[in-house]
Amino acid sequence: MLFALAASNQTYLSATALVTNSDNASTLECWQLDIPFTVPSTPGISGSSLAKLGNFTNGAYTVLPPRFNGGIHNAPVPQLVHFISGLAHVTLPHDPKLESWIVGGAGGLLLAFDVTGSGHSTTYPSDETTVAITLPFEGGRIPEHSVLAKKPCEGKQSFV
Repeated sequence: MLFALAASNQTYLSATALVTNSDNASTLECWQLDIPFTVPSTPGISGSSLAKLGNFTNGAYTVLPPRFNGGIHNAPVPQLVHFISGLAHVTLPHDPKLESWIVGGAGGLLLAFDVTGSGHSTTYPSDETTVAITLPFEGGRIPEHSVLAKKPCEGKQSFV
């Protein structure tokens, strides 16, 4: 997960997205969501930064054993995946040079939208358990966004 600072001095959430391109192949892009962070007045989080991501249905908590291989697959539904621990390695069968390493924790966000096409492969190569929370977007709605790059987002999380 990355935070990007726009020219208007507003902060936006950026994350790697798995999408299906015009050739019906899964690919990785760096997206910036269109809704900026806000400063909530809600007790307990007042004064922090808040990014509205959308409405979700049927969230799940998944525990993946060390060195697990998820094989080639498509996202079952448009969903946000947050790896809260461990390590995920996403590759594309048709383009082995395009890959994303996702370290669990604050920066462990992935937007998975390749519900059609050639699919992707996800492996969990570390000796530790990987834990992921999956949150399907209600109605399959993909959030409004801008494509920052036709490759995974790079760099460490930065708080601006």
